[in-house]
Amino acid sequence: MNEKQPLMLQVTDGLSVTVLPHTSHEFLMSTQDVARGYGINDNSLRSQFSRLKDEFIEGKHFVRGAAICSTYQRRVQPHQTFWTKRGVVRLGFFIKTERAKLFRDWAEELVLNVMGQKVPALPPAPKRNHNRLTQERLIDILVDVCRIEDRELRLSLTDKLMGGQQQ
Repeated sequence: MNEKQPLMLQVTDGLSVTVLPHTSHEFLMSTQDVARGYGINDNSLRSQFSRLKDEFIEGKHFVRGAAICSTYQRRVQPHQTFWTKRGVVRLGFFIKTERAKLFRDWAEELVLNVMGQKVPALPPAPKRNHNRLTQERLIDILVDVCRIEDRELRLSLTDKLMGGQQQ
């Protein structure tokens, strides 16, 4: 992947964004492109970022242009904010526009299919053992109950196993 070449990616009809490949963060996106993707203006995104500053960690969710100036010399301002894939996803938790739903879907696919490699699926959750009383198990228990010499105990257990239907 050549880091100096931005990639234009189609999100939906009429919306494409520029993604900057990056060795540490896989890709970066400008505030302008992320805002357009989520269907809000740049100032709204900056306002969200400012209001929720404790939700975003520099170097993890975003980087400043000064940190990447040497890689993208012509297009990067030192104080400009670029969003990592983690930052793009995290922003999506807070932006609730119709277009944001579409952009989240697109970002999810981009994040999970980076470079055409599928992220392995989580293993299936183990099934809960509900210890259900099957007909076979009930018969097996009743056979054991029949061996009980105490008639009252045997009838009480039988009644409980049959759900109070036995007389």
